[in-house]
Amino acid sequence: MRRYLTVAAVAVLVASAAASSAEDVRAAIETANKAFSAALAKGDAAAVAALYTSTAQAMPPGGEAAKGRDAIQKAFEGLVGSGATNLTLTTEEIEAHGDTAHEVGTWTLKGKDGAAVDSGKYVVIWKKEAGQWRLHRDIWNSSATPPAK
Repeated sequence: MRRYLTVAAVAVLVASAAASSAEDVRAAIETANKAFSAALAKGDAAAVAALYTSTAQAMPPGGEAAKGRDAIQKAFEGLVGSGATNLTLTTEEIEAHGDTAHEVGTWTLKGKDGAAVDSGKYVVIWKKEAGQWRLHRDIWNSSATPPAK
C-alpha cells in the first residue's frame, strides 16, 4: 500500500510540475506578444525583430519569407510605414514541447485612426533562446476574401 501511495504522490508532483511549466510557457508567450504589439504601436520594427530568434523566419501573406532578424525588421518597417500599427493578438492555443512551443491564434490590425485594416489567423513556433521564448517560425494570413482577378 505504501508503494502505491508513493507512486501516486510522485505522479501528482510530476503532473503539477508539468501544469505549472505549461502555465509558465503560456505566460511568457503572452508577455512576448504584448511586447510585440507595443513595439509595433511605437513603430519600432527593430524591437519587433528582436523578439525573434537569430535564425527566425517570418512568412507574411502574399510575400516571400523574411529570414533572419535584419530581413524581419525590414518587413515590419514596411508594415509600420503603411500606418498599420495597432495589433491585437489573441492566443487560442499554446502547447509546449521542451524548448519549443507552438501557438495558434487570431489577429486584428488597425490603423492609427483606429479603423480596422485587416484580421486573420496565425501559427507561431516558439523557441527558447538565451533563456527567453522567441518567435522562431511565424506564419499568418488574412481572413479577408482575396480580390477577384
